[in-house]
Amino acid sequence: MVCGALLGVFLYCYIVYGAQLTEIISDKEKLDALLAQFNNYDKLVFVAIRAFQTVIKIIPAEPLEIGSGYLYGTWGGLLYCMLGTFTGSLVIIALSKVFGKRLVNLFFPVEKINSLKFLQNKKRVYQSLFFIYLIPGTPKDILTYAASITDLNMVKFMIVTSIARIPSIITSTIVGAELMEQNYFFAAAIFIGTAIISIICSAIYNKYSSAKDKKSSAAEAKDGEDA
Repeated sequence: MVCGALLGVFLYCYIVYGAQLTEIISDKEKLDALLAQFNNYDKLVFVAIRAFQTVIKIIPAEPLEIGSGYLYGTWGGLLYCMLGTFTGSLVIIALSKVFGKRLVNLFFPVEKINSLKFLQNKKRVYQSLFFIYLIPGTPKDILTYAASITDLNMVKFMIVTSIARIPSIITSTIVGAELMEQNYFFAAAIFIGTAIISIICSAIYNKYSSAKDKKSSAAEAKDGEDA
């Protein structure tokens, strides 16, 4: 019942604010105008929007990251994106710890979580997480939901994954900063290069995941036959 109510709140936020925020975030001038209304609290509002985006995943991350670079520069944009992402991740972990698998199942099927064998590999789990969060285009925030209902050390999880997120975010803030300076060719080159890397890395990740799933299924089938 609680999870249903929470889902209702998320859907309400999406219906009332989601489309509008997506439109605003996708337009740097509109985002600037929105934040300007809050005067000295604009950075706090931006961090809140980024945290909101991290938790419910209805707002695209890339335009928001580019917008942060446009408004606050490469390093300022990185800082505020990281603060928002960190805050949103803490909210995900807190909600998941309180409401457990019922909440997580709204965003990420528990059966799928159980199939993520690397989360059970205590020796290499943090290396695997670092690699996954480092690659652009992987489902980072969804994995945060999945990891939060395991017995992983969440402090270590947050440190490892936060560091791994930096390269992906900073490439977007660089694009935004270059757009602000009207260096359109350089911004386009970075954007295209990052997109190509994201496609390649995502393909490698998907291929690796499929291979691991097949290997796990084969091992389980063999164990069943032996039994």
